[in-house]
Amino acid sequence: MYDIFDDEFKQIFEESEKESIQKSDFLNSLNEPINLLPKLEFISIQDNSNLSYVIKNLKKYNSGCILLENKNKISGIFTERDAMKKVLGQKLNLEKEPIVKYMTKSPECLRWEDPIVFALNKMVSGGYRHIPIIDEKKHPLGVISMQNIIHYLGDYFFDEIVNLPPKPLREQTSREGG
Repeated sequence: MYDIFDDEFKQIFEESEKESIQKSDFLNSLNEPINLLPKLEFISIQDNSNLSYVIKNLKKYNSGCILLENKNKISGIFTERDAMKKVLGQKLNLEKEPIVKYMTKSPECLRWEDPIVFALNKMVSGGYRHIPIIDEKKHPLGVISMQNIIHYLGDYFFDEIVNLPPKPLREQTSREGG
């Protein structure tokens, strides 16, 4: 005997199974190494530089952060957020202010072979937008940004993102239809 609901249950089960596979693929992708993410160009400057030089380079290269090093080892990071929170609105002679007063010293770093989920965890729990990538000798090799990870995650949710209405958070102001 044929039941009309059999087809519906079959379709629901198939869609549920497909979503489960997609979720599993997504979770597995977070364990992939950071080096699969698009590489960002990064700027590295000696930590004996002045604030003016560092800010000019942030602007010149349109970068969100600058890695600071001492003897070819990472010693700090200075971000556009640091500039806004620590510098903006103060009466400073930027030429005479050492960057070491304003940089984040000894930032948390990762390596290219670390999983993406490590970067995501550090960013969420630490409130970071940029994490330096170093080698075993603490030489700076790159930087990973929250934007890198968001773009990577966007690939897994492409259909859901593309199918959003143009203004998804807006409430309907008038009734449509009859």
